[in-house]
Amino acid sequence: MLLLRKVVRLPLAFLWLLVGVLWIRGALLWDRLRGRPRYQGAARCAQAWWCRGLCRLLGIRVQIEGESLAAGPVLVVANHISWLDIPVFAAYWPLAFLSKSEVRRWPLVGGVASGLGTLYIERGERDGAARAAERMRERLAAGERVLFFPEGTTSEGFGLLPFRPRLLQAALDAGAVVQPVTIRYTDADGTISRLAPFINDTPLIRHTLRLAGQARMNVRIHVGQPIVTLGKGRTDVAREARAAMAASLGLDEFDDVPVKTVSQAS
Repeated sequence: MLLLRKVVRLPLAFLWLLVGVLWIRGALLWDRLRGRPRYQGAARCAQAWWCRGLCRLLGIRVQIEGESLAAGPVLVVANHISWLDIPVFAAYWPLAFLSKSEVRRWPLVGGVASGLGTLYIERGERDGAARAAERMRERLAAGERVLFFPEGTTSEGFGLLPFRPRLLQAALDAGAVVQPVTIRYTDADGTISRLAPFINDTPLIRHTLRLAGQARMNVRIHVGQPIVTLGKGRTDVAREARAAMAASLGLDEFDDVPVKTVSQAS
């Protein structure tokens, strides 16, 4: 069955990708012609439907619990496990994601990501984080929801990596709330999935092939309470958000996982 699932799902996933690219690009053009604002037109509907279709295709079932995601402006902070995090979140909420700049140049995906409002950070550049924070501040000031991963890399999903609070300054400057969200992938028996993490420089196609063989995967999203940033420093906000996320995952607040992987997901 595992081989059969891979043989069936992988070509379907590639076909679904092609369909999505054409569908969303067409919807983006339609929205532009009609003057529709970002996240309120055909492109956002196409994005949500495509992401939900991908989840169904890969046998992923999503459960959302906790608070409602705040209306913008809100800076959403989430733990990071896989490239799947982005389509799972985008299936349910209109969000501007912060991704590494390489995503902009990915074939097929890059143009669609940019059209849907993805922001980019130039890693390794001296002022890369400052420029990214300013773009985030502009989006927040315009009333949007922006999501970034404060761990800065993917983990195996057993704990939280140390946070990098610098980009939280965007929320402070825009007067926006910060809302912590956690995501956890589990197998059908409830154990933490070892297939979902996108780590150790695994090629994307190989990781997708592994996922395609999985009978079923459960995703639990917990939305925490918004954190008011007024009068607080970014380190204090990062500590508060991390504590809330650790609690939702059943972890000790200082249960750090050693950084031993390099993220390709965002």
